[in-house]
Amino acid sequence: MKKNNITCKRTAFIVNTRRLVVRNLTQTLPRIVSHRGWPKQILNHYNYGLLQATKKFRKWHKIWLQKKYKMAMDSRHRKQLELKILAETLFKDKKWNYGQCSSHFSFQGERLNITEKSLRATFMHTVPKEKYVYGSRVVKFDRKGYKKRSRLLILTTKTLYLNQVVKNKLKTVDKIPLIYVNKFEVTSGKDNFLLIKISSQYKQTKGDLILEIPYLIEFITKFINISKKCTLLNINRIDIGQKLTHTIKGSKSGVIELKENKSATPIIMKDKNKNLIVSG
Repeated sequence: MKKNNITCKRTAFIVNTRRLVVRNLTQTLPRIVSHRGWPKQILNHYNYGLLQATKKFRKWHKIWLQKKYKMAMDSRHRKQLELKILAETLFKDKKWNYGQCSSHFSFQGERLNITEKSLRATFMHTVPKEKYVYGSRVVKFDRKGYKKRSRLLILTTKTLYLNQVVKNKLKTVDKIPLIYVNKFEVTSGKDNFLLIKISSQYKQTKGDLILEIPYLIEFITKFINISKKCTLLNINRIDIGQKLTHTIKGSKSGVIELKENKSATPIIMKDKNKNLIVSG
């Protein structure tokens, strides 16, 4: 009888001790996913047959922390994080001004003023089957002569539009379905130059697009995020003799020269040889 009582008390003691250990552990477990530590209480029990159990427990706890973190993160914050990661993949150590752009501003849905937002809203009613993604005021260079034109860029889930403001309305000058965008050509410098190569299969094109976009990294990241084509981007090193060509419908190709710029301000201009110079 005494043996049974002793056995019962010993069993109760062991169960109670285990309960206390687990309860105390809840106060010392890591609170964030990035914390790589682990309570000493568990580590000290490695020699008592708990090695495999603690490995599994540690794995489950980390999964739970990750799930908790994702649930707590609002959709806007999550989207920002995804875009930042994508931008880093595309531009880090490749584009001179990536560090400044990525760390000093959040990715926005548009870079338009109040008047331009109103024009954009009206324009989107004309394309009801498309979802708005991004908008910005940009500079477009003529394919011949490279004269500068102010345009309102609107990116949707299906199409890239370049619009001219005419009598408080938007008139579409260039309309490029996203499936016909072949390549983004940019430089490794601090400029905001972008050459958009258009597929020859798109019969309505007038040729490739030559643009200067204020928030270049933001726009390209947004575009690639919806197109899911990281191979679209090609970053050209600014070097002596480096040149790009662009197509012009019904004419021979144009030439764009890339030159290193030692001054603080990038320059995009037409030179004496009638080529476009990008000095970044």
